[in-house]
Amino acid sequence: MRASRALFACLLLLPVLACQAEDAAPAPKPAERSTAAPGMDESLREVALALVETRERALRDGDREAFLATVDPDELGFSATQARWFDNLALLPVGDVSYELGDEAVMSQVAGDGDLQLPVDFTMRLRGFDKRPVTQRMVWTFVRSGEDALLANDRNIQIDAKTGWTPAPWDLAHIDVRRSDGILAIFDDETIDHADYVMSDLADATELVGDHLPDWSRRFVAYGTSDVTAIDKMSPMTVDDTAGVAFPVLSREGGPVAAYRFVLNPTVVRDVVSRGLVFRHELVHVALGTTDDRSPVWLVEGAAEYVARTTFAVDDRRRIAAQRLGATPAIALEPSSRFYTRDPDVNYNLAALVCDYVATTRGEDVLWDLVRAFRTTRFSTWAEAEDVVRRELGLSTRELSAQALAWARSA
Repeated sequence: MRASRALFACLLLLPVLACQAEDAAPAPKPAERSTAAPGMDESLREVALALVETRERALRDGDREAFLATVDPDELGFSATQARWFDNLALLPVGDVSYELGDEAVMSQVAGDGDLQLPVDFTMRLRGFDKRPVTQRMVWTFVRSGEDALLANDRNIQIDAKTGWTPAPWDLAHIDVRRSDGILAIFDDETIDHADYVMSDLADATELVGDHLPDWSRRFVAYGTSDVTAIDKMSPMTVDDTAGVAFPVLSREGGPVAAYRFVLNPTVVRDVVSRGLVFRHELVHVALGTTDDRSPVWLVEGAAEYVARTTFAVDDRRRIAAQRLGATPAIALEPSSRFYTRDPDVNYNLAALVCDYVATTRGEDVLWDLVRAFRTTRFSTWAEAEDVVRRELGLSTRELSAQALAWARSA
């Protein structure tokens, strides 16, 4: 459209120029249009890289005007989201900000667009919450503006798919941020009305989980926004069946974990009755972090649910388990991701009961010792995982479930 408008303006000027004196200076020739393929105009490379540095400096300095001046104003949607994104980051404890030219080999996997495309690695760190900076791989699309370049897009569908990028709340909508001690919680316009109650419940849940897992730092980030994109992408169950998801944030693709965070279903944010239980459950996952990565799923989820239910008296927990499990027979506990897809209600309740039974009758340290055993023992099949349980506890998971069910039903 810019080129078409310029050509039309030149055509209108021709009769006027023809009426001028014969010795008038000739009209300048219009700038030659690039013949480069989309996204491959290398004549823009130097000014594009200068723009990358300008955006980094503006973001570091909190200079909103300078940051937005790098954006193509003709891209109205992109301009609006960039303004919102800048405002969102200003609300967060952001540090270690940088933009760096990324691995240009990935450009062979990108469909060309704009005048020039370059890979850019964006790094930032939530101070006090991330153990190390987090780097996100991006592809930026630049367009020519006279002798300069402007940014027309900073996302690319091929690279996002390759890296498994999951947008954070500050990428999606206007956010509100609440912070209390080691808790950083993110809300939006649809959930902010519940923020005071959520923060109070998060504080209570943090205290309880910290008592069970005293080595935990009690510092974390929670997403309590209305967008369920992250839940839909990360949960093995449907969004409606998922109350929350705890997840690792990697320092880079394939790199070490920088932090564990958790995202809540917005229905839980508004649910006065159940959200405390959900908070406690998810915070166990956050507190354990990578230490239970090699545990079977029944132990991962059962331990979290056991801790979440310890606000109830032991006999009440036993009666609740007996009621929820009904006539469920003793079965081997599900170690794989089928835990979430094959009768998840039974799997969750039975796993919670078994973990409660072990912790209550043998001592909670025995439960955490089992988690540690899976972290340090070499095994390659779930049959060998059963051997770990049998060696640590002297029983198979089927025998454990039989004893736990009898214990619950005798309450």
